[in-house]
Amino acid sequence: MKYVHEFLKHFSKVPAFSTKDAEQFLIYIGSGKKYPKRFIQNMRVGNRIFKLAKGMYTTQNNSEVIGFAFSPFYYGLTYALSYYNVWEERANPAIVTTKIVRSGTRKAMGINISVFRIPKTMFFGYNMIKGEAVYYPISDPEKTFIDLVYFGISLREDTLNRLVARLDRKKLREYLLRSPKRLWDSTEKIYYSATHRKI
Repeated sequence: MKYVHEFLKHFSKVPAFSTKDAEQFLIYIGSGKKYPKRFIQNMRVGNRIFKLAKGMYTTQNNSEVIGFAFSPFYYGLTYALSYYNVWEERANPAIVTTKIVRSGTRKAMGINISVFRIPKTMFFGYNMIKGEAVYYPISDPEKTFIDLVYFGISLREDTLNRLVARLDRKKLREYLLRSPKRLWDSTEKIYYSATHRKI
């Protein structure tokens, strides 16, 4: 199939790309305007590219890249708990994004993922870590704790205790100052129940 080598060489450099990105590139290297849709379909059938979300694809057969379809984003919540060995079970990707998308559970690359939308003012508290395929953002323990409260996700007592034991109180306080005031009381109440100390 024509253009495959050039296409894969170009898009293997990024974790995700859109239909529009693919169309513009193919037209740039010489295809007709109607060809890109058929090209993308053939590439999907041949497992040369993989669908991440509506209009978003990747050349990498690795679930680490799913979140990039919802950029700006970071992985968080139970996925972060699993990464920090606070959550004993292996968790499917939980994606926290400021992108205007439908929140909830959906499938991507054959697995269930959860998407949570957060205000831009609360988009902080994450680090870039090296995965198997790419570097990706994941919330640190303090922001994970705040996000769990923000989205109303409860944890078992033993899991909560393990998470709270990892928290830096100074950093948690700084993060709360950047968060909506309504989170102060609820976050402090949960923190106190696990430590019997104020934040």
